[in-house]
Amino acid sequence: MAGTDHHGSGNIGALPTNEKHRHHLTGLLAPLSTEPKELADRLLSRFGSLSAITYASEADLRQCATRGEPWVEALLAVRQLLHDGAREEVVRTRLGGDRRALDRYLLETMGGLGRERMIAIFADDAGFVISEEVIADGLEGRIHVSPRILFGRALSLDARRMLIAHNHPSGSAEPSASDISQTREIISQAERLGVMLIDHLVVGRGQVVSMRGRGLI
Repeated sequence: MAGTDHHGSGNIGALPTNEKHRHHLTGLLAPLSTEPKELADRLLSRFGSLSAITYASEADLRQCATRGEPWVEALLAVRQLLHDGAREEVVRTRLGGDRRALDRYLLETMGGLGRERMIAIFADDAGFVISEEVIADGLEGRIHVSPRILFGRALSLDARRMLIAHNHPSGSAEPSASDISQTREIISQAERLGVMLIDHLVVGRGQVVSMRGRGLI
């Protein structure tokens, strides 16, 4: 019948947001489970949202699986494929240039994390990416960046430029006073070592804020 999809849900656009999410998740799981709606309900009940499912650890996902269900491996594979595709686009783009690919990558990989994380993207003198690495992990507001680790990696990679980014689990992308003061200290140390800190990006749930763009550094 016209206007009805293969799950019989009618006009999907008219559904409430949570029901749309349930519908799309059910469709994704349909090839992987004999009862995809039950599995979608189970996952949403356990994690609370699509975002939380997306960022869930492998161990947490496996806790939702009953014996013999193949969906965990498939979901992890899809997630890794999307991650690799987004990262590939970042690697092709010079640091300091078009930030759209980088913003998409950061929102995808960090925007929904329940803990605070800082990454560093190291580049050569021309701005081409050499490596991307996790520099620090911690609870909200308690992340500690070790200059020894950060600059040790920069020097070992012979990086001349770098960009750092961290997320706020609260969902807000507004830089805190601590973010600003810590970044200014990093810039001072970087200059002494001949490394340029291009920017410090703060990642929220749906926005990425450039501290340099705001004139904060």
